[in-house]
Order: sequence, then structure tokens, then C-alpha cells
Amino acid sequence: MDHQDLLASIWESLRAATTQRTGFTLATLATVTAAGQPRARSVIIRDFATDPERVYFATHTASDKLPEMLARPTVALMFYDAATSVQLRAEGQAQIIEDPAERHRVWDTLAPHSRELYAPTAPPGTPLETADAPDARTAFERFAWISIRLDRLDWLDLATDPHQRWQFQRTGTTWTGHPVVP
Repeated sequence: MDHQDLLASIWESLRAATTQRTGFTLATLATVTAAGQPRARSVIIRDFATDPERVYFATHTASDKLPEMLARPTVALMFYDAATSVQLRAEGQAQIIEDPAERHRVWDTLAPHSRELYAPTAPPGTPLETADAPDARTAFERFAWISIRLDRLDWLDLATDPHQRWQFQRTGTTWTGHPVVP
């Protein structure tokens, strides 16, 4: 398999994850806390762009993810598609999108039930009995849009015998890749 063909397949898998429910739609994001501890949680990949390749997700502005990514923008993502038995690990640089027009563009595409996730005024993880009442009118204020520029990839196909694994690295605007021992 040629590395350019495999990269094109990876990009198509990430693009598809944003328009339909696939194994890559739900990813695990890993960050580092202020105390230096690892932290992982699931995020829904909502957009994919190229030049450079980036994935996007939304989160609450009071989420611990934001200060963790501001302090240490290098993050990791792990995708697993059980239907194809393919795992994709990615490392890259997180950026919190501040542009109000871009945030509004994305906000306008969210379903009402997704917008409701930003109605709570208390930080995620706050005990319900101590949280203030949600405020749907100001929900947009708590909507954060995050971009992860992909810099390194590790692709593993567990459906083949033997398993196949490739690693990719971005240098400038060019991706290089090579097969490695699974």
C-alpha cells in the first residue's frame, strides 16, 4: 500500500466521521492537567479540514479541557472503528477558535439538543444540587470551538493477518509515512 493512498483513506475516514456516524466520530482526547497528570475523555469530531489537516470539536467554555490545552497545546486523539478494526492515533496542536463569526457559523449548524449542552452556567462536573439553573438564552457564551492541527499519525489495521501499521509525520506541509512493526 502506498502511503499517499493510505493518507487519502485516513482523510476520507475523518471527513466521513463528521457527516455520518462512524467509528471515528467519537474520539478520545488526551491532555495533561496543571498537576502533570494525564486526562482522557471522549469528544465528538464535528469537522475536518485540510491544508493543514485539522479536526474540530466543541466543548463547554468552563471545561477543564480549555485551560489544559492553553497550558499544553500538544494533545493526543485516539479513534477506533470497530466495524473495520482500524485504530488511528493522532498527535497535534490544539487551538481554541476565538473568532465570533466562525463560532456562530458552527453554532448555527448544531441541533437544538446539542445547543442545550451549553445552557448550564456551572462548570461541567458541578454537583447538580449546587448548580444554578441552566440559561438557554446565554448558551452560546459557553460554546467553545476547538481545532487540532494533526502533526503525527499512527494507523493500525487489526483486521488483516498479519496486522498492518503505518506511522506518519508532518514536516511543513508534507506528510511522510512508512510501515512499522505492529
